[in-house]
Amino acid sequence: MILLLILLLPFLTGIILLFLKKENMIKTVALCSALITLVLTLFASSEPNTNFSINELNFLGDQFSLGLDGISVIMLLLTNTLFPFILLSGFKQKQSQPSFLYAMLLLVQSFLIGVFLARSAFLFYIFWELALIPVYFILLLWGGEGKRSITLKFFIYTLAGSLLLLFGIIYLYQLTPGLHSTTFDAFNHLHLSYDDQVWLFWILFLAFAIKMPIFPFHTWQPATYTMAPPQGVMILAGIMTKMGIYGVLRFIFPIVPLGAAYWQNFVITISLIGMVYASIIAFRQNNLKRLIAFSSLAHISLMCAAMFAMNYYAMQGVLVQVVGHGVTIVVMFYLITLIEERSGSLEQSFMGGMKLKAPQLALMFLIVSLGSIALPLTTGFIGEFLMLNGLFSNSIWYAAVGGLAMILSAIYMLYAYQRAMLGELDARLLKIDDIKTIDYIIIIPLIVLIFGFGIFPEPIIDMVEVPIKNLQDIVTPIGGTISSIIK
Repeated sequence: MILLLILLLPFLTGIILLFLKKENMIKTVALCSALITLVLTLFASSEPNTNFSINELNFLGDQFSLGLDGISVIMLLLTNTLFPFILLSGFKQKQSQPSFLYAMLLLVQSFLIGVFLARSAFLFYIFWELALIPVYFILLLWGGEGKRSITLKFFIYTLAGSLLLLFGIIYLYQLTPGLHSTTFDAFNHLHLSYDDQVWLFWILFLAFAIKMPIFPFHTWQPATYTMAPPQGVMILAGIMTKMGIYGVLRFIFPIVPLGAAYWQNFVITISLIGMVYASIIAFRQNNLKRLIAFSSLAHISLMCAAMFAMNYYAMQGVLVQVVGHGVTIVVMFYLITLIEERSGSLEQSFMGGMKLKAPQLALMFLIVSLGSIALPLTTGFIGEFLMLNGLFSNSIWYAAVGGLAMILSAIYMLYAYQRAMLGELDARLLKIDDIKTIDYIIIIPLIVLIFGFGIFPEPIIDMVEVPIKNLQDIVTPIGGTISSIIK
């Protein structure tokens, strides 16, 4: 029952917000909903393998069924931990149509929760598609320059991948015995032939590759991140990219492990190419938002490469980095919003010397930048160390190229910090002020998470232990673990 409450609370609150008029009340109610959802999630996460079903609701022979296992715990905790900060980030801004905006934000949260709790592929797909709708309105109504064409491109890209996913689900549904089913358990026990898995891999994988995204399916991402409003880009970069990673772990490895093994080296190669490409492009960016967009693409590409190394350390590192990257990218985009408010621009050429007028902002930006480049004592370092270790087990060359992520990231992030914060004070910045109390309320807890898990990684390492074992348990009935299938 608690899982249904976690799912419905933000949904029902979002509907209620549509009828509220006062902006302060709207924001307060939305934040309270997110905080209560987080508390419920913490309670639920203490008892993994929880399930909930409604027998009267069914489609294609499947009940409306929710469940929480190890992988879902990671994704659910990340989502519901970040949402209070995402909502709070808009409190000091005067926003148009606040009731509709915060309703859309809470609906996104509800649908994302549905993606991570769904126990059948059909229900997963329903929530996967529903999550796109409020994001579409957030981008279209509150986005920046070129929002119409950019939002349309984002919608078409995502929808095209989703239709392929739907085709794959229907194909698998027809193969299930008896009355047919779309439950993950039924799909996991299909024992598909080698040839079927080889081609079906791409039918399923493309939807997740677009959502992450990875090269060359990423072209919607830089423009969308740059145009998106602050809260929208935090959701896209911090949480929705993890839907793609979750999809691979939930669909690809358990259902088509032989197909994953066949295309393993190809996916790792294009992911590493995308990582290097994104890092080089990031260095050439003058716009801070585009720089962080390409930085996110580089980090996600490394995570995808490590995921397809398909060994214990790589999987462990990916799930650690899911948390580390999600937290870091959200606070990074918030800081960039603060910088834009004070400088009046996102272009680094219009900045310079901000440290002289806003030293606390400069300090926060430096600390988060160190987390982004995976400095030791940060969560990113733990995740990237484990991922590189996993890649090394497959090939020393994979690890060598993957190691460029940390080097290139340090180059473009520190260069951006130097251009924006150091040097002589630009005359246009003479009257800017430093960060305020509400900014500390958002930034400090997220920084504590970044460095807390980097200094004391045991809690998060223990947390991802269960998802890895669960993944191995899922693939065991189809012929052993992923590692043994590859061998």
